[in-house]
Amino acid sequence: MLCPPTNLQNETLEFYLTTESTENISFILGVSNQSYVLSMGDNVTVKATPVSPWVKLFKWDKEDSILVTADSRDNSDTVCSILALQNAKCPVYADEAEVRAGGTQFQTFTSRAGMVARRENFPDGVHIIVVPLPDDDPCTLAFSERANHTSRQKSVILQVYNHATIASTWYVFLLTAGAMATVISSFTALSIRMIRRNLTSETVAVEDEDERSLLGESGHSGTHGRIRVEEMAGVSVLSGGEVGGTMSEGSRREGVSQERPFVSASLSDGHLSRNVSNEPYGRLQIDNGSRDLQPLPYAVPSTYAPHHAVLNFSASFNPRLVCWWKRLAVYELRTADAQVAEIGFQNNVLIMAVFTALPTTELVRSYLKLLLYHGQEDQCFFNSRCLTAFGTLPDFARVFTNIGYLLCGAAFIIIVKEHKKFTENILRQYGANNSVGVSRHYGLFMSVGYGLFIQGVMSSLYHTCPNSVTIRFDMMFMYVVAVAAVVSMWGFRHGDVTHHVYPTMVMVGMILLMAEAREWVSQAAFWTVLSLCYVFLMVTNTILLTKYGVWSFSPYKMLMVWKGWRPVAEKLRNELWGSATTAKPLQIVRIVIGLVVNSAIILFGCLADPNIYSYILMVCLINMGLYFLNYVIAKICERESVRALPSIALGISLILWILALAAFFFHSTDSEASPSMSRAKNSPCEFFGVFDTHDAWHLMSALALFTFFVGILTLDDDLCHTRSDKIHVF
Repeated sequence: MLCPPTNLQNETLEFYLTTESTENISFILGVSNQSYVLSMGDNVTVKATPVSPWVKLFKWDKEDSILVTADSRDNSDTVCSILALQNAKCPVYADEAEVRAGGTQFQTFTSRAGMVARRENFPDGVHIIVVPLPDDDPCTLAFSERANHTSRQKSVILQVYNHATIASTWYVFLLTAGAMATVISSFTALSIRMIRRNLTSETVAVEDEDERSLLGESGHSGTHGRIRVEEMAGVSVLSGGEVGGTMSEGSRREGVSQERPFVSASLSDGHLSRNVSNEPYGRLQIDNGSRDLQPLPYAVPSTYAPHHAVLNFSASFNPRLVCWWKRLAVYELRTADAQVAEIGFQNNVLIMAVFTALPTTELVRSYLKLLLYHGQEDQCFFNSRCLTAFGTLPDFARVFTNIGYLLCGAAFIIIVKEHKKFTENILRQYGANNSVGVSRHYGLFMSVGYGLFIQGVMSSLYHTCPNSVTIRFDMMFMYVVAVAAVVSMWGFRHGDVTHHVYPTMVMVGMILLMAEAREWVSQAAFWTVLSLCYVFLMVTNTILLTKYGVWSFSPYKMLMVWKGWRPVAEKLRNELWGSATTAKPLQIVRIVIGLVVNSAIILFGCLADPNIYSYILMVCLINMGLYFLNYVIAKICERESVRALPSIALGISLILWILALAAFFFHSTDSEASPSMSRAKNSPCEFFGVFDTHDAWHLMSALALFTFFVGILTLDDDLCHTRSDKIHVF
C-alpha cells in the first residue's frame, strides 16, 4: 500500500467487483507484492490510464539533486499525460485535480518529459506520478485537434539520473567566462592596434592654409561629415543702417538675405584674391584680370567667411563686405541637427531598453512565482533535460551564456570610440578643401553597440522563463540592431542618413503591431493584407532607388512618390529599358536581386504561415545581409582595396555564423508551441555536462555579430587618405 498505517504487520485486502451481466462471469484474481521503489540508474516501464495512475518512489541516498525522465513507448506518444513529483508523504495526489490543486511539481507531456528534484524540496523522498488525461487539450492547446483515441493507456519508461548542480559545475562557468573575456579582449586589442596602424596620421601638404584657418574648427573635424567642394566665388555688399541680424542658410545659398538686404556678385570667370585690402577704399583683385569695385562712401570693415557660414551681426561686428573663396568645403552630412539626431537615437535606445526591461522583469517574476511556489512547470519552456539551477534561476546556463552579448557590446563601443579618435586625428591634418574618407555615423555605430549589450540583457530575462510571451522581448532589440546597421552602412557614402533611422524604426513598429492581428483574423486575410503592404513598401523603395538613388520609409516621401506616379513610371521605364541601363548595370542588378529575394520572402510567408515575429526578424536580417553583399560587391567593382582587419573580421564572422546557425537549427525547445510539444524536443546537455546547442548559439552568435560589425566599421579604412570628392557613391 502507498500509505500503510504505522507499524502495521498484517494487511487485509478487500475487493469488490460489480457487473451488469445477466450471466455468471469467471475470473482469476492474482495478488503479488511488487516494490514500487525506483532506484538510481534503473529504467522501469509503467502503464497507466486516467483511472489507474502509476506511482513510483525514489529514496535519497547521497544525491542532492536528481533528474527524472519519462519517455513514451508503444505508440502512446499522442496521449497527453502529467508527470508529477511529490514529497514522499501521504496522501498521494494521484489524479489530475489533486495534482493541479497544489503540493506537487508537475508538467504535461506527450512523448517525453523531464523534471529536476532537489533534496531541499523533497526531504522525505520523491513520489513520481504518471497520470494520463482524459483528452489531449492541455497538450495541444487547441480544441479542434482532439484525438479520438479508443484507448487512453499510456506506456512510459521512467528513469532517474544524478543531476549536476552549480556546486559541482561552477568551474565550467568560470572557465567559459574567462575564455570569452580573453577572446573578446584579445580581438579588441588587436582591432585597435590595426585601426591605429590603418588610420595613422600622415604629414600632408595642405594646399590652402588660409582656407583651413578660415573655416576654423569646422574644417578640421572630418568626422563631422562628408565634404562637397564648390567651384565658385562671390561677394556680398550689405547696405548700412541696421545693426544685428543673421544670414540664414537659405539666404546664403540664394544670395538674398531675409534679415537685411544685400547684393551678391558671382564671379564665375575668375576667383577672388586672398588679399583683400583693409584700406578705407578696398579693391578686389581677380586672377584673369583686374576689376575694380567702386569704393563705398565711407570706411568699410571687411570679413572673410565660407559660403555656408552663419554671421551674427552686432554693433561690434558689422561688416559691409563679405567674401568667400573659390574652392570651399561644404559639409553635407554632419550638421548640428544630424549630430543631435544621432545622440538622440542613442539616448532613445537606452530609454527604450529601460522601459522594456522593467515590465519584462515583473512579468518574468510572476511566471517564476507560479513555477517555484506552485509547481506549474508549464509556465516556462525549459530544456528540462539540461538544467543547472542557481538561486531562483532554474536554467542558469541559458542566462549565463548571454555574457557573450554583454562583453561584445561593451568591446564594440570601445572600438567605435577608438576608431573615432584616430579618424579625427588623421583628418585634422587636412584642410577643409581636401577632406578625405567616407562619412561615418559614429552615433549609429554606438547605438549598435548599445543594442548588442541590451540584447544580452533582454535575452537573459527571456531565458529566465522562456515562453510564447516573453520571446517578444527577446527579439525586440534584434530589430533595432539590424536597422541601425543597415542605415550605418548606407550612410558611408550617402551623407546625412540619420533621418532614415526613425521612419524605419516606426515602420518596423507598425508592422509588429499589425502582427498582433494574426491571432484574431484568418491566415488568408492576414497574409493578404501583410503581403500587399510588403509589396507597396518594396515597389515604392524600388522607385526611390531608381529615380533618386535613395530609399526611405518616411510616409511623406512614399506619398510623394505615388502622387507623381506618371513621371516616376516614365523614369523607371527609361532606367530599365532605356539606353542608360548599361551605364549603371550594378544599380539595376542590385534592385532586381532585391525584388526577387523579397518576393520569395513574401511567397514563403503566404505558403508556410511562419511565426510572424520571427518572420519580421528574418526580413530585417536578410535585407541587412543583401545590402552588405551589395556594398562589398560594389566596392570590389570600383577596385577599392580592403584592409586586413575587415577581411579578418568578416572571415571570422562568416565561420562563426555557419557554426552558430548550425547550432541554432538543432532546437531543444520551441517557445511558440505548447509546453508539451516543446518538451518533445528536449535533449541532454552536449557540452561539458551543462550546455546545450542553444547555449552554443548564444556564444557563437554574439562573437559572429561582434566581428561582423567590426568588419563593417573598418570596411572603408582603405579610403582614409582618399579625397572625399573622389570616392564613388553606390
